[in-house]
Amino acid sequence: RGVVQIFREEGMSLYRGAGWTAARNAPGSFSLFGGAALSKQMMGIQDGEATWTQDAIASIAGATASITVAAPLDVIKTRLQSGTSTESGTTILLNLARTEGPGAFFRGLWPKLLVVGPKLVFSFTVAQQMIGVFERQMGGR
Repeated sequence: RGVVQIFREEGMSLYRGAGWTAARNAPGSFSLFGGAALSKQMMGIQDGEATWTQDAIASIAGATASITVAAPLDVIKTRLQSGTSTESGTTILLNLARTEGPGAFFRGLWPKLLVVGPKLVFSFTVAQQMIGVFERQMGGR
């Protein structure tokens, strides 16, 4: 199927769950940066002074926090985007809490940590290291 055909067939339902995706990304990003910064602080590392290993450890903490904090909103987003329900995100949230309990909001957390976690850790570690490289090259540190 071509892109035009997909847009014709799917219409605006192609964007189902976009608001929940944005809502998931905000606390996820906050937790990624905050978790990594907190772990560096706990290791006694100053800004821009982390080794590759220290950045990797901080990235593991940040990625774990990010994926875990975003999990409840991710479950709702996934159910909306699956197209199997016509319910709103709020209705899904309330029904999920009522019928399946709080644990349902963390369904699929382990597979996500195992699949998404390493990619997030690698990219965040590389980004943190490159920030230091660029700052040194530009005379910032």
